Amino acid sequence: MKNLNEIRFVSTNYFNLQGLRMVPIGLLAIGVGLWANGAKYPISAKWYLILLLMVVVLLIVYWGLDRFYLHSFGKVKNSTESKRLELIITSVFGFIALVAFWLDATLKLPLSMVGLAFGLGLLADYIRITWLVKGRYLLYYPIGAVLSIIVSLLPLLGLPGWWHAVGLRAQLFGITLFVGLFTIVAGFWGHLFLVRTLSPKAEDK
Repeated sequence: MKNLNEIRFVSTNYFNLQGLRMVPIGLLAIGVGLWANGAKYPISAKWYLILLLMVVVLLIVYWGLDRFYLHSFGKVKNSTESKRLELIITSVFGFIALVAFWLDATLKLPLSMVGLAFGLGLLADYIRITWLVKGRYLLYYPIGAVLSIIVSLLPLLGLPGWWHAVGLRAQLFGITLFVGLFTIVAGFWGHLFLVRTLSPKAEDK
């Protein structure tokens, strides 16, 4: 029989652990970053069509993965406390992310506000999932948060213009690619955790 605390952890964070759904989101972030980096202004209609097709394809993939989880693992109804806490954190950091994006896009700051917002958002979500159910941890949350903050501060740490070294025109594009890559890795990590936890184990005879 599964540990009760483990079952509570999975049921409380079931949506977050459906990691494969994060893969198209990560691919979209990478695609948008590369699209913006390669765009020549003024942007042609053909270039916008490429972006639209990319979004449509990844939305279809996301829908397919959502159906996969529904048919393979079923559906879990979150508690009122969990829904309220998740809504508050999502709303607050969604607003912070928009402000951070505006700051990065309009000001030439020696750091990335988007990266800092992403890192702080991961820490806040990590606190949320470990606060509701004790004893289980998803280490990719704090690892991702620390890496995101470090990458965001690279210009202040003696690496100004680091994005040029990887062929990118702006720091914002570099952070977008980092967020996309991390989202994909975290997605697979969460999926493996879910499958390992829910898979039946052979009972000792």
